[in-house]
Amino acid sequence: MYKIKKNNISVKTIAKFLETNYEGDDFNVDTISSLNNIKNNSVLFFSEEINSKFNFKDQIKYELKKMESFKDIILITYPKIKNEINVPIIESNNPRHDFYRVIMKYFSQDRFEIGIHNTAVIEKNSKIGNNVYIGPNCYIDNDVEIGDNVRILSNVSIHGETKIGKNSVIQSNTTIGAEGFSFSFSNNEFVHFAHVGSINIGENVWIGSNTTVEKAQMDQTIIGDNVNIDDHVTIGHNARIGQFSQITVGSIIAGRAVIGEGCWISPNSLVDNGFKIGKNCVVGSGSLVRKNFPDNCVIYGSPAKIIRKN
Repeated sequence: MYKIKKNNISVKTIAKFLETNYEGDDFNVDTISSLNNIKNNSVLFFSEEINSKFNFKDQIKYELKKMESFKDIILITYPKIKNEINVPIIESNNPRHDFYRVIMKYFSQDRFEIGIHNTAVIEKNSKIGNNVYIGPNCYIDNDVEIGDNVRILSNVSIHGETKIGKNSVIQSNTTIGAEGFSFSFSNNEFVHFAHVGSINIGENVWIGSNTTVEKAQMDQTIIGDNVNIDDHVTIGHNARIGQFSQITVGSIIAGRAVIGEGCWISPNSLVDNGFKIGKNCVVGSGSLVRKNFPDNCVIYGSPAKIIRKN
């Protein structure tokens, strides 16, 4: 939902924005680039980590000396790197994070204009905030409340009593408020548990494409503020996701499961019905969680077990 924009900006301006140290001569850059495709007159970054909170290391090795052949580039990186290469450096203890901030501040813009596409269906009893974008072929049900500055991309369906906090993003082909999978069986008859609960999605939440969030059976499915949910994820009925947690691609948070604050759920993991994970935990890729886990631990496996404490 963003596109790159050119912006002739001085290196010292960028350093001032980041509130960090820059000791070299001032010059201007007008774009961004990566270590795989370096461009003249650009800002780029080098980080040894892909996740600074949990100290996940980047496994790709880069030849940093090649940057010396390019003109007017500025590298956001650790102070120690300036002793290894002859390239202007803006010092950072979290280069990836600061580079992202620079992109959002100077080199990107929203691809979509504020407004509701003429193919979207908005029921009359819904509430839509200010500066909202709703894309093609979306459906917004009665009793849906959408906060200010929310972005909803194409083919999204939002049903039932659902509240979405301000500044949130819902990517294409996602369903919010789906009826959960809950049946009882007796005398050769299935009876569905009619889901009559609601969903509360906090502020600054990112929900990826082709993801499903089920409404609660009777109470609430809750996604806290500043949660990031990747593509192809299922959040089951009555689940609770604590603030600042990240649920990555292909994961399933089953009904009534609870994810604590600040957790990282790696790809293709399953937290089964009703189990709880504490705060600041990491769940390794492909794990099956079928018991409760305390705060500050790394768990992995099928069934998952504690590998170490954070």
